[in-house]
Amino acid sequence: MTDHGYFLKKALEVAKRSLDKGNLPFGCIMTGPDDIILLEGENTVITDQNRIAHCEINLIRQLSSEVDLHFLEHCTLYASTEPCAMCAGAIFWSGIGTVVYALGKDAYHHIAGTCDPAHRLDMPVRRLLEQGGRSMTVLGPLLEEEAIACYEKWTGEKR
Repeated sequence: MTDHGYFLKKALEVAKRSLDKGNLPFGCIMTGPDDIILLEGENTVITDQNRIAHCEINLIRQLSSEVDLHFLEHCTLYASTEPCAMCAGAIFWSGIGTVVYALGKDAYHHIAGTCDPAHRLDMPVRRLLEQGGRSMTVLGPLLEEEAIACYEKWTGEKR
């Protein structure tokens, strides 16, 4: 049985590395069907000066065009925070079969204080992926309290 908590903690470690490098605190990992970590993705929006350099987009870009779609259907993307609508679309089109996330968008926005509607596109990942033509698994939020504690520790703010 897959230990989702273990892999979500690894995604949170990647998010912390992103933050330590001056980027936004988002990270993800991808595991193969045998639960081996294949890739990591850090957020590089600030250091790359690229608004779409989200961790999931960066991870998907690392995927070789030679990776078989049927293989990716059996892979899992673990994200520190619920993927945004843009990243959910990229996950769908890449062929990844499962998404698991630690912290929900609402909890993250509460911690981050992101209330400006110009910086929010609040389409839940589950709802967006249900609109696709192939079956996908979405699990989350899982480990939300632990993820909240991490984000609060990193930012020095309490919710």
